Amino acid sequence: MMKSKYLFYGFNLIVIALLAVIIGCSGKKKDILVEIGDEKIYLYEFENQYLKSLGNNLDTAMNKSVADRKEYLDLMIKFRLKVKDAKDKGYLNSPEIQKDLSDYKKSFISTFLIDKEVVEPNIKELYERKKYEIRASHILVNLPQNATPEDSVKAFLKADTVISRLKKGDDFGTVAREMSDDQSAKMNSGDLYYFTAGMTVPEFEDAIYELKIGDYTKKPVRTMFGLHIVKLTDKKKRYESIRAAHILIQDIKDTVTGSVVDSTTSFNKIKEILAKIRGGEDFSKLATEVSEDPGSKPRGGDLGFFDRRRMVQAFDSVAFSLKTGEVSDIVRTPFGWHIIKLLEIKEYQPFDKQKDNLKAEFKRSQGYKTAYSKFLEKARKDYKLEIIQDGFNYFVSKYDTLKTINDQKPDSIYTDQDKQKVVAKFKNGEIKISDVVNYLNLNKEFAMNQANSSILRKIVEGASETPILNEVAIKEKIEKDEDYQDLYREYESGLLSFKIDQDELWSKIKITDLDIQQYYEKNKQKYQYTENNETKFRTIDEVKAEISQTLQQDKFKELEGIYMTGLRQKYPVKINDAVLEKAFKK
Repeated sequence: MMKSKYLFYGFNLIVIALLAVIIGCSGKKKDILVEIGDEKIYLYEFENQYLKSLGNNLDTAMNKSVADRKEYLDLMIKFRLKVKDAKDKGYLNSPEIQKDLSDYKKSFISTFLIDKEVVEPNIKELYERKKYEIRASHILVNLPQNATPEDSVKAFLKADTVISRLKKGDDFGTVAREMSDDQSAKMNSGDLYYFTAGMTVPEFEDAIYELKIGDYTKKPVRTMFGLHIVKLTDKKKRYESIRAAHILIQDIKDTVTGSVVDSTTSFNKIKEILAKIRGGEDFSKLATEVSEDPGSKPRGGDLGFFDRRRMVQAFDSVAFSLKTGEVSDIVRTPFGWHIIKLLEIKEYQPFDKQKDNLKAEFKRSQGYKTAYSKFLEKARKDYKLEIIQDGFNYFVSKYDTLKTINDQKPDSIYTDQDKQKVVAKFKNGEIKISDVVNYLNLNKEFAMNQANSSILRKIVEGASETPILNEVAIKEKIEKDEDYQDLYREYESGLLSFKIDQDELWSKIKITDLDIQQYYEKNKQKYQYTENNETKFRTIDEVKAEISQTLQQDKFKELEGIYMTGLRQKYPVKINDAVLEKAFKK
């Protein structure tokens, strides 16, 4: 049976975000930071790369010193010199590199498309909604997703009865206690407390954000949990988080059962402490002296920053109602008696500062799954995906339907000739058995499913996903998108740098057994240890791999230094320090 807490489900990782934060403005795109021969590095490029290296934390980037930025700029110049050398040596004409770039483009272009068409529009709405926190109540009528028609009729009739009672003026809480299938309603009258966007399922969230305070839904809201009648009880400006301190006095408990045996003594003690605070004594000093919370006591009761719903409701509701510097009355929670002081409020941050976090949050949500599925279904319809029955039947015939997908190896089931059979087609393309085999090798979603016709059909549809999205991307001219081009060039440059390192540096490093022996003898004290009061040394065989790695790294740095000196002579580097001073300034 569904509990109200399940509306606020934990997030599962779906997709790793691939897009960089683009913060450059038109002015910074004209500011030349570095010239490398005939190439230029603009200020906005440096800012984007530096920001990414810091986990897209703009505050951290803005607070870094000029020396820190110069250190990163040196790495960036080194990277760009290698890329320029690789290009001048014709690496981009290499068939191997061309294949790598082609494979990357096939997978990345569809990912970029989804970010632009699905993620971007939704995170803007998510941002606007998260400016507010809402408090709602609901009445649940159980209705499984696979319910029979008879059960569906019964559920909707019950929901209609609930709505009729509310229209007649019955109290929402009373109806919730009497009729809700959410068992927690017996205690909380259907109250779900405060929450914000992204914390519940999309259908429920959409419904509640359409209501005005005091209104309820006049039609039941269908979610995976059943039917809901939802009431909005409060909506107000949301804080990102708050920082609070507290003093805790615990109840006296039975050492065996853990049950409270005396709360009066602890209550009288917290009353005395509150009187001292009201009399002007320092909160932090008192917390350090008398609080019984071992975690916050050494910090003067400071709990750090926390967001809504992090603490138990009794504590949370008081802490979020205080003004900065205000001290609460006595608060009762299952942990004991508290006095709370609000130290600091972190206001809701601008969109640019939150964009990357919002993307990650949305991509973990049920809302993303729903939006992605709708977009993909429309694309399949627009491009007229069609199963080719003869080819599909042959594809299915090779599988043992009593075994799981994972128990059977598609590479060995089908001959090379078999793999050329077409199992599905769409506008401008087709899906062969070879495509499905490749899809199965890369995706383990269906691994534990039995190989029946229904599952195999879903697998064929899955194999069509990237090819069809690539067709959409072509139609939408994604390759001409400036951000896409930046990110594609970034991958291309990384690949070229990797290849030039292999050819110019790593291939020239040869570490011999004699090198390892000499290093071991010279640095033997590094491998000294004591056992049973006796000094011993790790043997050379024990540390051989470790020494080899150290020597390789040292040799790489030496060769790279020589290589860089040559490149700087070949491609003169000019740095504009005045432009670097402008980094991360409006």
